[in-house]
This record gives sequence, C-alpha cells and structure tokens, in this order.
Amino acid sequence: MISPSHSGRKRSPVNSKAIFHPSPSFPDGSCRTSGRSPPCSAQRPRNTAILKVNSHRPAGGALRRQAPASSPPQRMGLRGRPGAPTLSPATAAHQRDSMHTPAISVIVPAFNHEAYVVEALESVLAQSLGDLELIVIDDASRDGTWDAIHSVRDPRIRALRHAANQGAHQTLNEGLALAQGRYLAILNSDDRYHPERLARLVEALGDAPRLAFSDVGFMDGKGLPAPDHERARDYAEACRRAGQLAPAGWLLSSNLAISTSNFLFPRSLFDRIGSFANLRYTHDWDWALRASAQLPPVWLRETLLEYRVHPANTLAEDDVWRHVHENAYIQALALGGSLEGLDARAACTALLHNSSLHPAATLAFLVAARRLPRQDELQAFTQPTGGQWFLPGMARDCGLDPRIFLSARTLSNQQQALAAQAALIEERWDTIQRMSESIAQRDASIAAQARLVDERAATMDHMGKEIAHRDEAIAAQARLLEERYAAMEEMSQRILQQQGIIATQQFHIDKLQAHPWNRFRRLVARLRPTRRIPPE
Repeated sequence: MISPSHSGRKRSPVNSKAIFHPSPSFPDGSCRTSGRSPPCSAQRPRNTAILKVNSHRPAGGALRRQAPASSPPQRMGLRGRPGAPTLSPATAAHQRDSMHTPAISVIVPAFNHEAYVVEALESVLAQSLGDLELIVIDDASRDGTWDAIHSVRDPRIRALRHAANQGAHQTLNEGLALAQGRYLAILNSDDRYHPERLARLVEALGDAPRLAFSDVGFMDGKGLPAPDHERARDYAEACRRAGQLAPAGWLLSSNLAISTSNFLFPRSLFDRIGSFANLRYTHDWDWALRASAQLPPVWLRETLLEYRVHPANTLAEDDVWRHVHENAYIQALALGGSLEGLDARAACTALLHNSSLHPAATLAFLVAARRLPRQDELQAFTQPTGGQWFLPGMARDCGLDPRIFLSARTLSNQQQALAAQAALIEERWDTIQRMSESIAQRDASIAAQARLVDERAATMDHMGKEIAHRDEAIAAQARLLEERYAAMEEMSQRILQQQGIIATQQFHIDKLQAHPWNRFRRLVARLRPTRRIPPE
C-alpha cells in the first residue's frame, strides 16, 4: 500500500443525527462563545441577505437557533443549468443589492456535516472582525446539513444549496465568485475559527497580494484537542522542517496550510491566480503553490484554526493512487514553473523535506508535461481512464512493481527499516555464532563427561565383579562357619554328656570317699605313710 499524502480535503462522514459540542478554550486561553455573535459593527451591511427564516436579530447580539422544520420551505431555483444551486429569497435579494462591500468574505462549503456545520458557522460569526459576509453552499448533502444551516440566524449569512453534488473545488470557485469582500477566506464545514483569526491574519497580511495562513490545532470528532493524532504529529514535524527553509520553499516542503480552511488572501490574488483546479484532494495545495510562486506566503505562527480529524479520513486504495497522481501533477507544475527565491538546490531540498514527494511519479509527470501542449491534458492524467490509473498501468506494462512510485519518505523509511533489519540480522548472526561456539564447548564438555561416565561405568563393572567374587568368598566362609558351628554344637553336646558322666563318677567317688571305713583307712594311711595297707 502506498502511503497517501495529507491534503486538506477531508472525506466527510454522513451523520444521521445533529450533535452540538461546545468549543473548548483555544491555545491562547481565549474561549469562543458558542451561539453568540460578535458585537455589531458600525459598518455592518444594511441589506445583506439571509435565509428567509427569521430576518431580525435578537437583543444582546445572540444568534437564535431553532430546530429544523419537518419539511424544508419553498426555495427559489435557478433554471437552465443542471445541478444549479437553490438560493433563499434573501440571498437572491442580496445579489440585487450590493451597495455595501464587506471587508472580508468567508466561504463555507458544506457536505454531510450536520453535526458540525453550526459550530463552524458560529465560529465565523463570532469573529472580532465583524464586517464580513458568510457565504454557505450546501453541496447536495444527504443528511440534515441544510436544515442545520437554517437554524443559524444572522443577516450576514448568504446560503445556497446545490441540487446535485458539484465537488469541493467547484463549490469553492462558485462561492468565491459570489464573494464581494476585499479579502477572501474559506472554512470547511467541520472546522472552526479562533475568534481573532480574521483580524490577526488581515493585520499580518496588510495590502500585500499574498496568501496568508496560521498554525493549526487538531481536534477529534467530539471537538476535543487531539495533539497526539498521527496528523498532528506529522504536521508538527512538517513545521519543524519548514522552519529550516526560506519562505519560498515552505509550501514546496509540505502543505503547511493543511486545508483551504486555513486560507486568507486578497481578491486581487484570486483574480491573478485563478480558480481551484479539479483535484479531489490536493486542490488546496495546488492553489497554494501557485500563489506562493507569485510571492512567498505569510505564515502567522499562532494557532488560529482548529482542524477536525475523522476516522473516515483513511483512504481506500483507489484514493491512494489519486493522491499519488495529484501530488505528482502539482509538484511537476511547481518544478516546471517559476520558483522565485529558490535556487535548484533549495528547491530540491524543500521537495526532499516533503513526505508526499513521489520521485518516479513526479518525473513521469515532468516528462509528460514536456510532451503535452496543454496543461489540461496533463491534468487528465490525475483521473483514471477506463478504471485504470496512469502510473501503475505504466509500471505493469514495463514489468515493474507499481511500488516504484512510492514517496521518497516511504522509500527512505523502508531503506532505513531494511538497514535496521540488516543490522539486526547481523547482530543475531553474531549471537548465533557465539551460541554455536558455546554449544561446541558444551558439546566437548559433554563428550568429556560422557567419557568419564563410561570410565566410571567400567570401574563400577569391575568393582561389581570384585564384589561378586567377595560375595562368593564370604558365602563360602559363611558355609564353613556354619559347618564349624555345627561341629562346635556337636562337641558341646558331647562335652555336656561327658560332663554328666564325670559328674556321676564324681558323685560315686565322693560317696565312696565319704564312707567311714574309707575315711578311717585314709586316716591310718596318713598316720603311717611308710606302710601301705593293701585294700580289702
């Protein structure tokens, strides 16, 4: 997938229900008063037309809002042109009465932004520079956007409605053609202004025929700050890079304005530059580059615009290719045109800072621009032909991968990712080598241990055999002892028998010795030991 550039045109989600969110404080600490108009100006136009719902303004300057009617009122249509806008009677009256020229005209193209358009309109009407006209064009919304526009009451509003969708660029061109102000500004129907935006930009711009824009804050669908959104981070990085460049290179390095909501310029510049081109996503950047080719823009480093990011801003693949073609087209025109104040190196440096630079695609459009006599023929390449896009079709015809038309930033990121992966692979290879050496050492240690185990096993076998021999010897000795013990038992029995015999004999001997006659004879024998008396 090819990463899309971040252009100002948002894909508007269809909202089934109007939801009003109070605005939070702006970065400078001021708060926009929701639902209230600015103080009445002494030069406010007397005959400025409004939607014919309520032509008076209540006391205190408050903007009155009412719930949308169940059925839209009858409106005056322009005949003879398919898809022509429907004007309210008050708007038609305004076209007939142009006695007063407002200081500034604000164009609000609206499409399916029922939930946000009231907040956008009120942010314009709450401007401290109150001498303005507000031209709102509903580009054939399918939700309640038109009824939501009806609910805002202010004599400075001029409202038109298309019968069929005309697209963003055509709606802007129509609104700018109707504008009568000396200065022209644009606000998309889901964004909102800081109360001091118009006054600060007009003051910064002065009489110079330049484009002026401010820093941008980001908010989510609920109107809450979204500084961590991917778009906000990309924008902060783009501003940082642009700060290193000369003013002539600001818009070449990135679409710093982000959106047509951030445009303010004098009518003389619009008359000189011309209308917005038929580019779905990059008509804002194309116009800004054409304007900066005249004079460098005025970049006011104050956050005076809040840009709303939607989940629906993500692009389908077909839209991605549209981005690639539109970016290549406007960059080729910028490179082929006048870039006053930029030498070749500065122009290339500014482009290389641009995350939406598609080198191969821009080169293809530069070559095509040299061969095509008219710019509209080159612009035709930004549209698919027969369902096929110019660049991927050419890549396939050449047998190449369409990803050759990736942006330089994406290619650089891929190269850095590949280099990081190569370094990681090298690091892992070194780790594998060290692990292999460690495993080899462990294998050698295991082999040595195996040999030691085998030796110990052999020793144990030998010891087992010796123990068996010893067991046999011990068994033989045990048998011998048993035999000796049996012999000793037998001898003991014999000894006991002999002792019995001896005892018996001793009894008889003692009995004989105890006989009186024998005692007498012994006595006589002791008395006459020399004469032996024969026994009887």
